[in-house]
Amino acid sequence: MTLHDGRPVASWPVTLSGPDWQTRTDVRLLRWDDVIAEDVDRPVWLRLVLYFRAAVDIVLTGTFFRYIAAYWRYSLFAGYPAVLLMLFTALSIGLGSAWGLLGGPYPVLAVPLVAIGLFTALMRWPGRRFHIDYMLNDWIFARDMIRRARPSISRRMTELAGEIAAGVKAGDVDEVVIIAHSLGAAWMVESVAEALAADPDLAGRGTPLGLAGVGSSTLKIALHPAAGWIRAAVRRIAETPDITWAEYDSHVDFICFYKCSTTQALGIDVRGRPISHSIRLSRMLAPETWGRFRGNLLRVHRQYVMGNEQRYRYDFHMIACGPFRFADIVHDGESLPEALRHDGALAGAAALSPSPATKTAAP
Repeated sequence: MTLHDGRPVASWPVTLSGPDWQTRTDVRLLRWDDVIAEDVDRPVWLRLVLYFRAAVDIVLTGTFFRYIAAYWRYSLFAGYPAVLLMLFTALSIGLGSAWGLLGGPYPVLAVPLVAIGLFTALMRWPGRRFHIDYMLNDWIFARDMIRRARPSISRRMTELAGEIAAGVKAGDVDEVVIIAHSLGAAWMVESVAEALAADPDLAGRGTPLGLAGVGSSTLKIALHPAAGWIRAAVRRIAETPDITWAEYDSHVDFICFYKCSTTQALGIDVRGRPISHSIRLSRMLAPETWGRFRGNLLRVHRQYVMGNEQRYRYDFHMIACGPFRFADIVHDGESLPEALRHDGALAGAAALSPSPATKTAAP
């Protein structure tokens, strides 16, 4: 893997081959881990304050109720950290009060100290087991992104727009595919829209451009009244027909908006954009593998960008590195499981057109 000085990119080459084909993929990871680290480095007390601000914002603006209307299960994910914090608070106060009820010394001083100590212990364990730190950071970050309250986010989006534009304009690959997972789909939409604003002809330059939002959380941002900037970005991409734009979701994933078209949810009347595919993540894996983590919400959500154990109409690595054009996979994914023979050969397999030999994938 190569890190590029002064650029938010890590890249590495991938060569994939079968008996009668070979592809070469320049994988470019568009990075924003350093921006995320700004939240991770905060002390717990500050995270709690900032999370409370974000939660109040989501409720008072009506955004939480828009989540319910769009896909009610997403509201369970949105409300999860608040419920967990209320439970920790109730346990801490209840057990702390027991000190006074049992006749412990100095109750006026001891009860609040015991309650604070218990809350701190619960935040560390079982809080970490239940991903409370991640959840707090996630909603703090989302609020800052929605309201453009953090300059580092806006700067990085502009930098990623430049990277995307440069990759398309280079013209040294047969197609460019951007695969964005979860909240990364919102970054993808805005960055591509910025690239199009700078060069409206970008998608028509001859290098096919494909966008795949997998387990997309774009609506997490776009349903907030203050996020008009991303709704404009969604419209710009939806109205650019030269871009193949698809979204993949699953009914077992509570961190996406299942069967909820991004454009339709936002009232943008552009038919068939994006192309929506609802998939069964369990069919990508062996039954025993799926059984091990099917109750782990975050692990289920990550499966979109992890390896398949069984052939299926959605395959992250086939989209990124395989011998088929992204547009063909999007429009004829049902043929993907049989598009290669069992020995990996194209000859004699189902008719899914093989792509040329090189592509750039930007996850």
